[in-house]
Amino acid sequence: MSTKAFKACLTDTVLLKRFLAVIVGLLVFRLLTSIPIPQISEAALTSLLYQNQILGVFNLFSGGGLSNFSIAMLGVFPYITVSIVVQLLTSVSPRLHSLYHEEGDVGRRKIGQWSRIATVPVAALNAGGILLYFQSQGVIPSMPIPDMAMTILLIVTGCMLSMWIGELMTEFGIGNGISMIIFAGIVVNIPTLITQVTATYSPDLLLSYALGFIGIVIGCMVAVWMNEADRPVPITYARYGIGHGAHDRRVETYVPVKVNPAGVLPVIFSITVAMFFQYIFRYLSEANVAVLQPIGLFVTEQLAQGYPYALVVALATVFFTYFHTPIIFNTKKISDNLQKQGAFIPGVRPGEETESYFGTVLVRIIFYAAIFLAAIAALPFVITGSTAGTFIFAIGGTGALIVVHVVLDVYRKITARVRDTLEMA
Repeated sequence: MSTKAFKACLTDTVLLKRFLAVIVGLLVFRLLTSIPIPQISEAALTSLLYQNQILGVFNLFSGGGLSNFSIAMLGVFPYITVSIVVQLLTSVSPRLHSLYHEEGDVGRRKIGQWSRIATVPVAALNAGGILLYFQSQGVIPSMPIPDMAMTILLIVTGCMLSMWIGELMTEFGIGNGISMIIFAGIVVNIPTLITQVTATYSPDLLLSYALGFIGIVIGCMVAVWMNEADRPVPITYARYGIGHGAHDRRVETYVPVKVNPAGVLPVIFSITVAMFFQYIFRYLSEANVAVLQPIGLFVTEQLAQGYPYALVVALATVFFTYFHTPIIFNTKKISDNLQKQGAFIPGVRPGEETESYFGTVLVRIIFYAAIFLAAIAALPFVITGSTAGTFIFAIGGTGALIVVHVVLDVYRKITARVRDTLEMA
């Protein structure tokens, strides 16, 4: 960013208000994460979060609320889970598909409202499951049913407040508010993660961790390049003169197709799904069911290692990349818009052939994006398995990827705003 652009950024009142909205939103959320639920053993909770893979990622996505056992201990995790299910249903249900793609902002607002309503029971189930698990691990004492119901109500309220803060930050701030909440939780927990790792492992193992984390940083740098890269599709606008001496004039330009249209969302979705299934199998391993308990124990033991978990995360990342990208980049809508504007791809007929052409380009690009995101998502877990380390390193690697994406997204929006301001001046 040039000096002129930086000055324009500091003098843009709209941009400064958006900065203030993000800061206020994050401060309010951090305030929620500091309001604890009483009757908790902090030492037992810290040890459990350090050793348990599922709770470690849960704490990451909750913005650090779980580590304080606060009323915002769920953070935005239930809303992310519901969003994944809704997106899956969008491609299956004709009604949801029509709302999302054909009815525009009105349809998306309806889907958003349904997602918020569905978040309430999902948050209640998550809160009840965590409380029961914490009771079994001695983190909190056994509670009577009225106290349990009141605690679940407090946790659900904190979850809905966190979701509301994230949506306000999206509307009045810069970037995606939900991603900003996760980003804030990662940044706040960085000193704790470093302290835990350096206090636990020998210098030789720390060197291996340092080399592995350098690999993650390099991967994040490549992710920056990949998010900025695009594949230009040439298009031509036909313009015809009127009157005597009229002639056919053509304006040539291009439509940029991003190499990684889905960003970091497939990684977040894949880790969420992997964590959900690991939670289910862990529950089955502790159940007193003769048929299900051995299956749960076997899957839990396998996923506790680095390599199987990395494979699950990689496959889920590939799936969500292929699934989520067509939702963001709607080839039919782009083809229809080009046809209405009198634009066409040279050598390709407007309409279905143009839609098919964009689909072919998108499939080829998605292949490289999916392989790259799968490698970045699985690498921390592979390193964890090869060094016999804990899940903390994997959390750090995933967090680094999310941090890079959020910073890049915010920088891109600021740059676009400053560019528009300078052009209008």
